Amino acid sequence: MTDKQYLAETILPEAKPLVAEAADAKDGGFYYLKGLFLEGERQNHNGRVYPKDEIEKAVNQLNERIQTTGPIPGELDHPEGLNVNFDRISHLITGMEMNGANGMGEMKVVKAGLGLIVEGVIAAGMQVGVSSRGSGNIDSGGRVSDFDIVTVDIVANPSAPSAYPSASLAESLAKNGHGREAMYLTEYVKQDPSAQKYFEQEITRFLTDVRDQYKWRN
Repeated sequence: MTDKQYLAETILPEAKPLVAEAADAKDGGFYYLKGLFLEGERQNHNGRVYPKDEIEKAVNQLNERIQTTGPIPGELDHPEGLNVNFDRISHLITGMEMNGANGMGEMKVVKAGLGLIVEGVIAAGMQVGVSSRGSGNIDSGGRVSDFDIVTVDIVANPSAPSAYPSASLAESLAKNGHGREAMYLTEYVKQDPSAQKYFEQEITRFLTDVRDQYKWRN
């Protein structure tokens, strides 16, 4: 029996946008993000296919944990590991359900720490993506089995031109070195999709800069 592989699967926002909903004042005005968290029976960009029964098992695992211990924490960008780091928590998964072969979910953005970055980019008009994190086995055809899910993280994977409709965010990008580089790469992404990963790296670095500036000021 071989050890399970680390598995991370990203749902790109331009393909499956999340819906952001602001709660009423009774709930403290928290942002909620709802949408596709886990995609089944379809080959993803990593060449892997999650059978419907594996997605359903993952949804049930998450719901059982929520019922037993409460909402499940997730991070802003995920590490190359299965641990959830307390200082990187940005949101809490509050529920999951099946829709066909897919897992649909809801998460509540934390109004502190990295959750403030998520709030800020959503308020500025940028869509965010999600990425599941877990472990499992993969056969020669790319089908996943014995999938054990840990959490669903928020990731910065915006589509190049349309994810930045806000002038305020564009201004912030222009003032930051990594932000300027990301804006520069948007033109290349339109012509060459292979530039997407470099664009995503610069956006991630920009968000890290924003986080570090927040920590310094506070």
